[in-house]
Amino acid sequence: MLIDMRDAFFEELVAQAKLNPNIVILSADHGAYALEEFARNNPMQYINIGIAEQNMVGVAAGLAISGKIVFIYGITPFVSLRVLEQLTIDVAMMQLPVNVISVGAGFTYSTDGLTHHGLQDMPAISSISGLTILNSSDPQNTKSFIRRAIATKLPHYIRIEKEKLAPFPSKRLTDFDSKFGYSILLNNDQDLLVISTGYLVNLIYNTVVSSPEELTQDFALIDLYQFNPIPLELIEEIDKYKKIIIFEESVEFISSQLLKLMPVSNRKVKTFSVRISVEIAFKGADRSKMLDQNGLSPKGIIQQINAFI
Repeated sequence: MLIDMRDAFFEELVAQAKLNPNIVILSADHGAYALEEFARNNPMQYINIGIAEQNMVGVAAGLAISGKIVFIYGITPFVSLRVLEQLTIDVAMMQLPVNVISVGAGFTYSTDGLTHHGLQDMPAISSISGLTILNSSDPQNTKSFIRRAIATKLPHYIRIEKEKLAPFPSKRLTDFDSKFGYSILLNNDQDLLVISTGYLVNLIYNTVVSSPEELTQDFALIDLYQFNPIPLELIEEIDKYKKIIIFEESVEFISSQLLKLMPVSNRKVKTFSVRISVEIAFKGADRSKMLDQNGLSPKGIIQQINAFI
């Protein structure tokens, strides 16, 4: 069953906020159905700051200092690039329980213009020490992010999808498991490993399930959903493989993060990264067309895997 990722996220967040009056939600004039219902019923726990994202981060920091657990919500480029200084100084340096809810990853809002592309947020946010990035790929881990953020009372940058996605049928690690940060969704081969994050993980998984006959080789699939830091246990996991393909709906990020932990000079591994081309990143089209142009459509993914022998 397909579930709207925003609904999954806000249903859990609203449920937690009803249990804990110290949870406060701020919005930069951007809504969701469950959030709007919560705002009507719990006006003391919700503030629409308006289109003033830098101010929203400052208000969130002030509320956090006063004992609140704060979630701030907006479109990806406007709650990352636009507020980078505020997140660094007001939130991360002070390790306040402020959680950025970023919707619109990759080309989600590409039809709204080039200003709405969410391609640079994770590289930018990863430059801020102490601000953990969580990137949702299905309704299950989307909900777990909220529980983890509330329990840890540490700052997070949480990416949620606008798409309707199906939960993965395989067992997912919970928000309190020791290996939180990644999930092994397919374990079909000990030679080739595919690593991805967010929407593309769901796309790759469903492409494989629906068209296994089009693949010339099996592969293992890992959903890497935590960055800054990447879970160290992942390095032991990927050491099993001789070849690694990385798919990401972003400018170069995952590959550069992994290479910090596993220098190529120390490994006999063949690595290939399929990511958004800078040359065509800022052109206008809908998400599926933009992914296709970058070799990240279902057809393109199958071709890349088959070619990587």
